Amino acid sequence: MLFLWILSTILWLLNIDNILGFFIDALNPCVEDCLNLYQPEKWSELRWIIAGLIGFLTIIPLVNLQIWNFAKPGLTNSERKILRNVLVLAPVLFLLLGYISVIEVLPILYQAGHELHINYGFVVKYDAISLVYFASVILWIQVLVIVSASVMISSGITGNLDKDNANWWRLRVYGFVSLVSLLSYYERTNNGLIITLCTLLIIEIISRPWMTKMAKYRVNLENQYNHEGEIVSALKISCDCNNKQLGDYQENILQLSNLCCDKQIQGDLLRLITRYQPDNLMIFNCQNPIAFEWVSDTFPQISIEVNE
Repeated sequence: MLFLWILSTILWLLNIDNILGFFIDALNPCVEDCLNLYQPEKWSELRWIIAGLIGFLTIIPLVNLQIWNFAKPGLTNSERKILRNVLVLAPVLFLLLGYISVIEVLPILYQAGHELHINYGFVVKYDAISLVYFASVILWIQVLVIVSASVMISSGITGNLDKDNANWWRLRVYGFVSLVSLLSYYERTNNGLIITLCTLLIIEIISRPWMTKMAKYRVNLENQYNHEGEIVSALKISCDCNNKQLGDYQENILQLSNLCCDKQIQGDLLRLITRYQPDNLMIFNCQNPIAFEWVSDTFPQISIEVNE
């Protein structure tokens, strides 16, 4: 895959001057000649950066396919939905928003700033590298926001993200975004910090409805003493396929109807066990105890009791 990226980058590099010329013409706010090249060495660097970015976008379908084939066997059904949504929607949203921001919005903002400078009586001269560099910064922020927000929203839609574990998701997603963002602007530490904070704020605002959503299940673990006198936690679940009444203990039992045969509910159980990590799992009202052998295989450290 690295070889394909290098190859596609070299191919785009052969026509990179025409591509940069197109973007500069689109971003140029002047009718007259007002663009200069103040740092020729930066222009060469910019040519490679843009060629590498376009080269990577070219092979995105192959990259996403490899990510899917590698990760799919180890994911639950809901996690597969998250990954599929991110791999499909993120590139499409980036291309759409990238075109709107760079080709439609930025030229309007540049033109408004140029007219303001003219009204002040300034003799305007703009750096061509700065115009393209600022556009590339906007595109990079969009990449981080789109990918991160897609992960958070997809996690919320599939039930993996809610109010109870929002900080767990924040730590991992925001930590990754902060690391990548700060390393991207290592030469401009102050600017990089401001850009990173703005990026995190945008992601937080977009993901806020799913971070404040109530959890799908209200779980109450019971603490008990085992035969060795140690305190262990127990998660009690009712499958309800037997239609038996559980009496006074019903308030402490989580109702997961048809747990033994519903794959989606089994995925919910897997998430609950992963999140709360009980020592014991007690399942009541089930006609098919064999259906829970997968739980023993996945979590061998948990003691499982069915209809006991």
